[in-house]
Amino acid sequence: MGNHARRFLANFSILVAGDVASKFLLLWASVRMAHVVGTSKFGDLAFALAFTAYFSLLVSQGLGNYGVQEVARHPERTGEYVGNILALRFCASLLAAVTLLATVALLGKPAEVKDLILLYGLLFFSSAFSLNWVFQGMEQMKFVATATVISQMLFAALILVFLHQPSQYAWVPVFQFCGEALAALFLLIAYVRRVGPIRLIFDFPSWVRIWKESLPIGLSLGLGMVLYNFDVVLMGFMKASDEVGQYSAAYRIINFFMGLLMLYNVNLYPAISRSRDHPAVLRRIADRSMRYTILFTLPVAVGGMFVARPIMGWIFGQQFLDGAGALRILLWIVPILAGRAVYRATLLSHGLQRDFLWIALWAAAVNTGFNLALIPRYSYLGAAAATLIGELLVFVLVYRRVAQRVVTLEIASHLVRPALACIPMIGYLIWQSGGTLPVLVAGGGAIYLISAWLVGAIRPREILEELRRTGPHVRAEAEKSPDQL
Repeated sequence: MGNHARRFLANFSILVAGDVASKFLLLWASVRMAHVVGTSKFGDLAFALAFTAYFSLLVSQGLGNYGVQEVARHPERTGEYVGNILALRFCASLLAAVTLLATVALLGKPAEVKDLILLYGLLFFSSAFSLNWVFQGMEQMKFVATATVISQMLFAALILVFLHQPSQYAWVPVFQFCGEALAALFLLIAYVRRVGPIRLIFDFPSWVRIWKESLPIGLSLGLGMVLYNFDVVLMGFMKASDEVGQYSAAYRIINFFMGLLMLYNVNLYPAISRSRDHPAVLRRIADRSMRYTILFTLPVAVGGMFVARPIMGWIFGQQFLDGAGALRILLWIVPILAGRAVYRATLLSHGLQRDFLWIALWAAAVNTGFNLALIPRYSYLGAAAATLIGELLVFVLVYRRVAQRVVTLEIASHLVRPALACIPMIGYLIWQSGGTLPVLVAGGGAIYLISAWLVGAIRPREILEELRRTGPHVRAEAEKSPDQL
């Protein structure tokens, strides 16, 4: 296995260990919030966070993605990028806060919801000073993983200790800010110790250049946010808070998987960036990535169709059972996002940000149209369907554009064997339809893995060989200093 593949697997192993823990902590915190505050207030929290997220785009502007790409390509200029991007983000966070304050004053929502939105605005500042993008670009993923765990651990601890009554739900945004601020502080200290002191650079010509290059990424992220958040915002204006809470609870389960996929995307991006001038290397990375992501995400969507109701009841409680219908639809987003990760990274790393921007624009327009058409009549079921349609459209368009502009990457051949392995799993889930969730998940998962091995989707000898070759390199790759990268 080549150096790129070893480094990729090493970083991914390190990052997964921390991020899986953090995602479980976040899911646990969400579950506790849901049980304590109930469906209506849980819906208010989801609406406030989704609404505020649009203003956070003024802070992000695609600068993190741009920074990852540039640090990976030009590590000797890391200090310059850090100084400029931190200063630019700080000024942008002030602008975002003022804009949010003015908008909330005009918003036709209860005072309690307005307060939640303003409190979520604190996240602008913790985000502005986060250096996770730097360590991603340097492929020092253990710092990213540690920071993520710190953030979610403090958030979960504060939820556990201080959230006991529905009336205390306004503290949730403050708890989240505390977690993210501590994580940002950790990364700042780690950067100073490993790289050197930080000097904010107020170089406006450089800001303009950086802003122009990152803007297409930032706009595509904003359009992507339409795919993820517009449904919640629209439901917050058109439907009762209880319905928003049902949908948001189902989406928290999807967010758990999406967080892992985002983690995968983060680690994949530098590897794809380095292979932009080497089509053979790109094909090898893409082939292996596509194969294993489909292998492990397809059964999530297929099996979830049969266990969605037990999942909602077991995790969030009986009051959230109505959200199972939305969960059945939303689970199909998981394999779609996993499959398109390679194509998205390929477009962005090959300087085709504008291509992805147009794709995101079309998908956002379609998603918005379906949300406006379906939510008034079908509520959260319509929102889930609109989200799935939008994601599927992005996948198809990204696939076609990569084939046209870069290289043809295989996907169809990786679908057949996992799909065949799902058939015995479906039979088991139907047979055990009245069973408990642990029995359904454990039995269905075991049958799928055995079936996948029998049809050749899982090759134990190949996996063991990969681990044998990669194992000795994991610690070495993790401990490399920035100048070695």
